[in-house]
Amino acid sequence: MSQGYFKHIPNINYDFKSDGKLYQAKDLFRKVSVWSYLQEGVSGYNYYRITDGESPDATSARLYGDSTLYWTFFLVNENLQDLNDWPKSGQTFNNFINRKYSGIVLEANTSTDIVSHNHTTNVSSKFLLGEKVTQSTSGAYGFVTNIDPTNNRITLNSISGTFTNSTVVGTKSLKSFTVTSVISESDAVHHYTDSNDLLTTSATGNTPVSNIEHERNINEEKFLIRYVEPKYIGKVVQEFREIIRD
Repeated sequence: MSQGYFKHIPNINYDFKSDGKLYQAKDLFRKVSVWSYLQEGVSGYNYYRITDGESPDATSARLYGDSTLYWTFFLVNENLQDLNDWPKSGQTFNNFINRKYSGIVLEANTSTDIVSHNHTTNVSSKFLLGEKVTQSTSGAYGFVTNIDPTNNRITLNSISGTFTNSTVVGTKSLKSFTVTSVISESDAVHHYTDSNDLLTTSATGNTPVSNIEHERNINEEKFLIRYVEPKYIGKVVQEFREIIRD
């Protein structure tokens, strides 16, 4: 199904590694310029709420009577870059969360438990990405995938055993702290919102939004899409093909 969109975009040769070797890739900068043109030049928009589990081609068939025009949704919705951005149904969303947030978060009292600097010796101390973190009291261990001193925490994946509220040690950095809480990565705080529902990093007096709530909000916003009204779609498709190949 994805070929219906990308087949219109020409290939370019690009040196991804700066080593003189050229690789063919889709010229996605063309998509950006076309999006800008359509955003300014097309007035015949409307909105449609996707039903749970409805695929892009099914939406296209419902709106246009032609399932192959689904790729136009990705042109006129800036938050839809590819099929991975299409709103996820209940089980698909759960699978996505389980893959993206598969670890656990170990929280500390202060940011200096995670990253610190001795101003006397001028030596920095911090946990290392990828290092093994162990807990002797529980026998649990895991590997660091994120270091977040702002929220006084580290994220571990590939977990063995069950971590508890006691001391953990990095086997390479030798840095340690006493765990104050152990939570699943999906339930960890992503950000906070203030009384005006504006994003902030400050916890004081603000509402915490977890990773799963954050992802659910993003997913929910994608169920309402903009689309070109059927009477204009033929013109838009024709102009898109002309612009993309200029």
